[in-house]
Amino acid sequence: MKIQNADMNSLRTEIRQSLPGAGKARGFSAMLEETLSEMDRNQDRSPEAAKPLTVGTITRETPTISQLLYQSPLKSECWKIIHDPVNRDKAFHKIRPGTRILFDPASNELLWGKDLNAYTAKHATRQTAWSREPQALPEFSQPDRPADLSSAVKNFIGRDYDAMDCYELVVGGLKELGVQYRGKGGLGQHLVNRALAEGLPENHYLNGEGLVSESGQSVFKKTIFRVKDPQAQADTLMDEMKGLLREGQVLSFSMRDKGHTGVVSRAKDLWTFINSGDMDHNIYGENGNKKVGEEDLRSELENWLRLASESSQGLKITLGSLTLDRLSMFRPGRLSRKV
Repeated sequence: MKIQNADMNSLRTEIRQSLPGAGKARGFSAMLEETLSEMDRNQDRSPEAAKPLTVGTITRETPTISQLLYQSPLKSECWKIIHDPVNRDKAFHKIRPGTRILFDPASNELLWGKDLNAYTAKHATRQTAWSREPQALPEFSQPDRPADLSSAVKNFIGRDYDAMDCYELVVGGLKELGVQYRGKGGLGQHLVNRALAEGLPENHYLNGEGLVSESGQSVFKKTIFRVKDPQAQADTLMDEMKGLLREGQVLSFSMRDKGHTGVVSRAKDLWTFINSGDMDHNIYGENGNKKVGEEDLRSELENWLRLASESSQGLKITLGSLTLDRLSMFRPGRLSRKV
């Protein structure tokens, strides 16, 4: 016999009212209550109800998920969703501005970062239409479209430098976008093979410049042979680059004995540089630590000019965009799937 929804709801109410409030049976009661809650969540499993909902994007003006939920049709369910067992251990306090938040009604889970990427890869579903922002995600089949590295690397902000250096940060961002880096047919192997074929050390192309040369296109290159005034020359560089800067570009610095790379981003009207290293101009977190952070780009330019001046070296600066069509070579069998 099929039980109608109204009858099932009545049955659930009767069972809940009969549950003991204390004593030895409480363990069973808790288990049963959990089962009933799962039944409630599974009551509506129509295709439309199962689609993920876009809650919104974290910004400096709307820095918490609860604020986003209060601006959505899920307002009345806000704290119930946040305190659901599937969400209660999530790192809500570590979400960075620019992070997109989705809600899966099938599981009550709030999704972002790696969890969102894993969900999208597994289900390949569409979002419902109530969100106020466009939901199209980039496809690798779109020629010359820049990879959205800026959003990808923000997932790693706060990670210790010992766990992720500057090059590993960019590689981590590429992996977030679905690019195969390690193993046979991966981008890393391709870079090593190219260096060996040219009689160079195998790590010659394992840097920001190498990634751009093999997976994108250069936008700006400049070698400063002598640094006289780091502050003035930093201002000049920003003037030269400002019309070329785009979020997600790879920016690299190279000196005779050291190098550095990271990803260009933006916070309101300020160009920023997401990188892993000594934080001197961290725009959201504290300074003085060696980790992944987001710094003021112009200040970072001046830092490297000052380093070059103090060591009497020249400084090479390269800016490039990684493009989806070239990166698609390192996504075997997955060229049409959204990331």
